[in-house]
Amino acid sequence: MYRSNTFGLILVVATSGLALGGCTGTEAPEAHIGYVEADWIYVASPQAGWIVEQPVHEGMDVEAGDILFRLDTQAQEAALAEANARIAQSGAQARNMSTGAREAEIRALQARLGEARARLTKAEADKTRILPLVERGLEPQARGDTVSAEADMAAAAVAALTQDIAVARQAARPAEREAADALTVSAEAARDSAAYRLSQRTVTAAVPGRVEGVFLKTGEYANPGAPIVALLPVDGLKVRFFVPQAQLPEVSLGQPVTIRADGLPASIEATVSYISSTAEYTPPVIYSKGSRDKLVFLVEARVATSTGLKPGLPIEVVW
Repeated sequence: MYRSNTFGLILVVATSGLALGGCTGTEAPEAHIGYVEADWIYVASPQAGWIVEQPVHEGMDVEAGDILFRLDTQAQEAALAEANARIAQSGAQARNMSTGAREAEIRALQARLGEARARLTKAEADKTRILPLVERGLEPQARGDTVSAEADMAAAAVAALTQDIAVARQAARPAEREAADALTVSAEAARDSAAYRLSQRTVTAAVPGRVEGVFLKTGEYANPGAPIVALLPVDGLKVRFFVPQAQLPEVSLGQPVTIRADGLPASIEATVSYISSTAEYTPPVIYSKGSRDKLVFLVEARVATSTGLKPGLPIEVVW
């Protein structure tokens, strides 16, 4: 989880602190007072957990994708394993429903059908033999009724077993197969969710930059959203300065400007990235007799972190 914040310091800039150029006989460009500001990225954990690995330290340069910290993963790995097992289970159920009964079950039904057909053959033979005798009065009517009922029952048993075998050879009903397929889809979604939660236990740098702060270390417990590492991107430094209204037409987006600061052996090039559309009085962070009580416009210019500028450093801007 990443959260950006802008860092600035209230400065008192001494008018004698920065050289404005030597006396060469030509008028030096007017310098505009400003300061350096940083756009930090505060890296937090999206989940709660114990920090088990932290391969970075303050002042370390990192590239995009480098691991900043890792949380414990036991619970997430168990959830992923359970989800994979449910996928296997639901898949087996779906395949079972699509293939019908096993061959052994069908063979057992066929054996019972053979027995039923044998009983039917005997019952039909008894019926054929007894009924004429009943008609001639040689056998009682009850005997005729019995053999007729036995023949009908044997025929019904043969028909029922024939239908059972036909049903056993078929797959499950469409609704049952759809339910089994839905269970498989649900299990796969649970697997994807578990895999995503596991991946969030490892937090990497989204952009290249320098580690400026480490707030929690290995062995400490991280809460969701709480910053753990402060990262200064390679393009995270900017200078803020103020331009009087009369000179505003001289400044445009993308324009190169020159930065001067005490302690730097040479001037630094920067690029104007923002020009305010609203005028304001010179803010109290800039104390300059020449700019006091003037309406000015805020201008920002981006500089690389490798220039040696530090957040809060007073600077002068010329162009």
